[in-house]
Amino acid sequence: MAATWFTAQTPTNLPHVRLDSSSLSLAESEPAAPLVWNPDWRLVLASASPQRREILTELGVEFELRPTAAEELSEGDPIDVALANAVAKAQAGRAALTGGEGSSCVVLAADTVVALGGKIYGKPTDAEQAQRYLTDLSAEAHEVIGGIALIDVDGVVRTAVARTEVEFRPLAAEEIDAQIALGEWQERAGGYAIQLSGDQMVARIGPDRLNVVGLSILALGGLVQGLLPTGSDAPDRYTD
Repeated sequence: MAATWFTAQTPTNLPHVRLDSSSLSLAESEPAAPLVWNPDWRLVLASASPQRREILTELGVEFELRPTAAEELSEGDPIDVALANAVAKAQAGRAALTGGEGSSCVVLAADTVVALGGKIYGKPTDAEQAQRYLTDLSAEAHEVIGGIALIDVDGVVRTAVARTEVEFRPLAAEEIDAQIALGEWQERAGGYAIQLSGDQMVARIGPDRLNVVGLSILALGGLVQGLLPTGSDAPDRYTD
């Protein structure tokens, strides 16, 4: 699925640059040049997601983990919501820096949204809601949207969007019950984990599987050059 450059608004009063680095085609405007990584900088991951932490760790990226709390949107245009939430997390992470850390730290945050027919399927609040989510997604092609926000040492906010289409095969009620019983729906957008047994529900998945796991390396690599090791690819356990 080809994405395009866009100019959706995000709630920030910081200098802002937007880049949809998962795009294969240019729509209207030229993207901003990516940030060139300085080895003297420190990367701060403002996220409590174990998936994002594990992806960066397995790629050999050095970072400091500083989970932050931020008020998140749950309704609206799925792309706008993913970006706004990522920016809010990154801003909270930058606000938590102490002393002169801002001059040497680049803050990274991300948000994942599952959408079907314009409706957002966030993190289920309980098993009953997770069951409804999987029932809705059964035999349907939905979109996983990953919003990424990076705040550089100058306070400039850079954002990217990754979009991956995932199609579920038809799921029997007994299969859905078995999935829910595993507990993998907890704290996961859409109520499933593709890197775990959720993969068994998938009939087809588009490019950028890591976006579905929680962090698109393609999109991140488009935002900043030199951070990821040369030839970075998905860790083996995340691939088909």
